[in-house]
Amino acid sequence: MKYKIDKKVPIRKFYKEFTNCLNELEVGDSIGNISKEEMYKYRGNFYTKNFKNRKFSFRKESDDSYRLWRIK
Repeated sequence: MKYKIDKKVPIRKFYKEFTNCLNELEVGDSIGNISKEEMYKYRGNFYTKNFKNRKFSFRKESDDSYRLWRIK
């Protein structure tokens, strides 16, 4: 059996796209158009060891969407 070696493939730290996006947010950046279900589903990530030095805030923008900010 032959295997192909791939070079310079980055290692994914997070499995969920939303969590990976949280990791890339800088202070003052925001993510919009998040549903209520998504917001509350991923809210627990704010308190994990990977994000303990960061602070996030989220607010309702319209009847069906929320916005998330990185504030610290």
